[in-house]
Amino acid sequence: MRASQTSDSYCRGILQRKTPRSQTEGFIEEGLNVVSMGGVLVSRPGMRTFHGASFPAPVKGHAWHVAQDGTRTMLVAAGTGLYRLIEGGDPVLLSMANLPADIQTRVEPEVVNFLSLSGGTNTTFIYDGVNPTLKYDDSGLLTKMGITTPPTPHSASSILTHGFVPKGTRNIVQTLKSLHHESSPSETPREVTLNTLAGNTYTVASPVQGVDFDDPQVKTWCVYSTIAGGGDFRFAAEADIGVDIVLGASSTDDDKNLAERTKVEFLVNDPPPAAAVAMAEHRGQLAAVFADDLNLVRFSNLDPDFMVPEGWPETFVQPVMHSDGDEITALASLDEWLVVWKMTGTYAIVGESFDVYRVVPVIAAAGGKRLGVGVFNPGTVLQVENAVFFCARDGMYKVDRYATPSGGISATRLSSAIDALYSAAKFSLGASTFFDRIKRIFAFLGHG
Repeated sequence: MRASQTSDSYCRGILQRKTPRSQTEGFIEEGLNVVSMGGVLVSRPGMRTFHGASFPAPVKGHAWHVAQDGTRTMLVAAGTGLYRLIEGGDPVLLSMANLPADIQTRVEPEVVNFLSLSGGTNTTFIYDGVNPTLKYDDSGLLTKMGITTPPTPHSASSILTHGFVPKGTRNIVQTLKSLHHESSPSETPREVTLNTLAGNTYTVASPVQGVDFDDPQVKTWCVYSTIAGGGDFRFAAEADIGVDIVLGASSTDDDKNLAERTKVEFLVNDPPPAAAVAMAEHRGQLAAVFADDLNLVRFSNLDPDFMVPEGWPETFVQPVMHSDGDEITALASLDEWLVVWKMTGTYAIVGESFDVYRVVPVIAAAGGKRLGVGVFNPGTVLQVENAVFFCARDGMYKVDRYATPSGGISATRLSSAIDALYSAAKFSLGASTFFDRIKRIFAFLGHG
């Protein structure tokens, strides 16, 4: 089973409430799914709860998306569909029309996970290890992770008069842009040669959605150019998709001004190689494990000013006990360490910067039955503020700092005192966690 915290009245079906809809006879203030019979409160098993939101398929996961203004939207995955709950708790199916055609049809996964970034683009990533990783942001639309690198720029047609681009041969590339991100430049530049003595203008045709690329999240495109004779690619102009770009119509388009503009960035914002299995925000980067290699942690682009979670450079990778026959199942950031769980082992990626990252085993201490306990599903890991708990096959553990000169972390077994109770719960068959903020209680559920 899978459980999650109920934060407020958006989660209809957990608590009865008076508003915004009228009360029913027998309403109980802050009551659970109960009914009064003969003055005694009894449950109503099998019945849809008061003001509950119903879905056409089993719920596979849900989480809160926090907008830039602080408002929250509940996202729910049910069957193959993704929903948001509006005020009052009614579900609204999110349209797949803004996604490329080849990923609009989804396969029903076993469980869907969500990761909300701490700031920046206010993005929530939706991943399940089966379907391509999606994003939900404040626009209320679903988009895919990454932007495909565009093809070679379209042919440029020269207009030989009334322009400001000097004669000579230059190269151009183009990029595609969404609301938040820009693709890498086209791999093959286009050569443009202007032969007249006077200034020139030339036109670069816009790429066409559905022909040159299939990504409805792309709204604009850019041209980058060298000066005559070659050199670095510099920003030349930007336009909406479908609008051609004309260079040379302004005096700011001459080579002197161009040489002072921003260089093109090779952002490597291509879509990830496969569906994401685990994700975590760590030290200003996004760390993720994808289904193509379940022993490799990849890190996103790193920018000194803000997170760039769209691209996955080939050099930003960290193997974790590669080829040991095990598989990574979950990730969590704990202070300076990125905790990595496998089915039968727990590790930490430690280090002050990416170029000095190293993998160390997490020591299972204080009553653990073996060194190297692991988890089978991200739902068995619970992180609240600076505390991380997880359910292993032999009980419940808390992850702590490991006080040695070399640093590291340890996993302390918490359930030794209740072995008799835990012996009846098989966490390898099913487990989940939740946190009651009012009572300040951690709860762990196992298969009995």
